[in-house]
Amino acid sequence: MHLLETFFQGLIDLGAPVFLAFILTAIGLVFRMKPTRAISAGLTLGVALAGISLVVDYMIQNVGAASQAFIENTGVTLSALDMGWPPALGLAWGWHFAFLMFPIQIVINLVMLAFRWTSCLNVDMWNVGNKVLTAFLVQHVTDQVWLGFVVASLQAVAELKNADVTRYRLQKLTGIPGVSMPHPMFLTGIWLYPIVKIMDRVLPSTWHVEAQALRNKIGVFGENHVMGFIIGCLIGAVGGYGLSETLTLGIQAAAALTLFPLVAKLFTTALTPVSEAATNFTKKRFGGREFTIGLDWPVMAGRSEHWLVMILTIPVLLAYALILPGNLVLPFGGLMNICLVVPLFFFTMGDFVKMAIGTVIGLPMQLYVATYFAPYFTSLAESSGGVSTPDGQMLGWFGMDISELRYIVVEAVQLTPVGIALAAVTVLLTIYYFRGIKADDRKFQQELEGDPVAA
Repeated sequence: MHLLETFFQGLIDLGAPVFLAFILTAIGLVFRMKPTRAISAGLTLGVALAGISLVVDYMIQNVGAASQAFIENTGVTLSALDMGWPPALGLAWGWHFAFLMFPIQIVINLVMLAFRWTSCLNVDMWNVGNKVLTAFLVQHVTDQVWLGFVVASLQAVAELKNADVTRYRLQKLTGIPGVSMPHPMFLTGIWLYPIVKIMDRVLPSTWHVEAQALRNKIGVFGENHVMGFIIGCLIGAVGGYGLSETLTLGIQAAAALTLFPLVAKLFTTALTPVSEAATNFTKKRFGGREFTIGLDWPVMAGRSEHWLVMILTIPVLLAYALILPGNLVLPFGGLMNICLVVPLFFFTMGDFVKMAIGTVIGLPMQLYVATYFAPYFTSLAESSGGVSTPDGQMLGWFGMDISELRYIVVEAVQLTPVGIALAAVTVLLTIYYFRGIKADDRKFQQELEGDPVAA
């Protein structure tokens, strides 16, 4: 057992860019790519992941400082500091049962592939940490380790099934064939999908705006670097910065929005040759059965809509944090609200207006869930992370993956009336979601394959 724990801890310590670079290289070799091409593809994927992380961290460091200055200028005290996802999942990995989730997820994936229950080979092993966190939260409130792993295993199954029924949606958005998205954040579609469908019916079709359409309408002001500069200056002004600091923040935001699509192109460079090799390999040896490579969300990071909505809604988030009664969380690490904005991008097919509306609707829920879980994360930090927090201070995670589902699960396993009621609603929404999203994906498949009826 100790040997197993040491092995998987070693994988964790490598970090996502290094670990996935090795994994993609190995997959390329299995699919009979030339060693030099396989190594090149793996390294390119590692560079892409590292590049995205650098730019996101750059944005958080600079925009986050302005946002924190704004909060401090108001004089409002919020007792739970938002860590963001790296420290939060880092604490989850410190749970003494965490290493068991690695072999559990691998076995689940292999069994489902063997029985044709999925076509997704999930290589995004770094996000095993999300299942670890789910298992910990359930165990924390029930004192039942086995129940924590049962719930986490169900999450792993749901992620794979979701990847299967959204693969062509992903290809439509990215242009990359043969990949899928088993990231847990996309399970939030269970609650987002009905909201998106309501917006589809209510909002006029003329309101449909994508970044490219925005550029065409407003000219130079729609360019990434110009929009980034304007938004950065606005954030600096809100933070009470002087002229020099405001202009500097504008340039920093412009740099980030310019770099995101450039870095994201590396995902296409890395994954396309591996996808082609996988397709040829499976056609020859598995009777035409198709497999997809399950990857993390940054394969979509090249689209500007994500970053524009994230930055534009920061003032809204800060206002919510200040005025919502009962909120205790000071947003900081999760200011770039990936786990709400990215699923909205995915389910609205990049509709800027619907993404913005959905974000404004979803932010209060995320703040309240972060407040709800703050004592849990503080306990986890003190028990497994060796972190001591000052009296009256807590640690939180604003923008946690599948915030609403984790809240419902934790309440449901405690058999509270609210938890049971919300769990029942979630089951009904899950049925509605998978039926609808599967039908949508068939349409995307027809369009991508050139079906004249679909066109």
